[in-house]
Amino acid sequence: MKRITPLLTLLTGAGMAAVLFTMSAQAAPRGADPTPAASAEASAVPAPPAPPGGQSAPAQPSEQRGSPGTPTGPPPAPPAAEAERRKATGNWTGRLDGGATIAITARDGEAVAYVCDGERLEIWLRGAAADGRLDLTGKKDTKLTGTFGDGRATGELVADGRRWAFTAKATATPAPVLYRATAQQRRDGVDGGWILLPDGSQIGVVTRDGEPVSAPPLDPAFGTTIVDGVTVRAEPVATDPGAGV
Repeated sequence: MKRITPLLTLLTGAGMAAVLFTMSAQAAPRGADPTPAASAEASAVPAPPAPPGGQSAPAQPSEQRGSPGTPTGPPPAPPAAEAERRKATGNWTGRLDGGATIAITARDGEAVAYVCDGERLEIWLRGAAADGRLDLTGKKDTKLTGTFGDGRATGELVADGRRWAFTAKATATPAPVLYRATAQQRRDGVDGGWILLPDGSQIGVVTRDGEPVSAPPLDPAFGTTIVDGVTVRAEPVATDPGAGV
């Protein structure tokens, strides 16, 4: 019995040692998985070398803003002087070589002209003022032709088989230079036209009951004057001088 006891003790110790070895082996950390590191090394692609001289790489097609020679905006507008010549808007006043006074007023290419001597002669014409040319007509085959530009209008008037050359200067302001008796006044038997000159003077003819006389001064602020004690009203002429042209 005594001999068995040491043997049991030895077996018991060996079993405990085996258990401890097994437990130690299970507690030890496993080796790291090499796959992530290898993947990281494989995905790390070196960047392409920079161009020599420090120049940046050329832009890709999606980054380019346009090809050479391609317009980047609308064409420039024509100069103001050229636009004015195409369809005139303005006023000119001057004289015929026979001594009569002339006024031409234009708006958007449509024009009216009035010629008078301040006593009996008066002529109304209407037509076009565009592309640097004047072309107007009136009663009894009267005709005015000419050119305009650089602050001047020149040409010729044909009336009653006679011809007169004229020269007129553009006015410095857009204020009206040409007035005519209103439509109501004309229906009442009184007609008249006035040219307001740059120096402040006026010239015109009034026809009452078929008899032309020198026109009295017109008050442009009110558009009125007095003829033989009767108030006559007038208004600026734009592109329609009224009946009789």
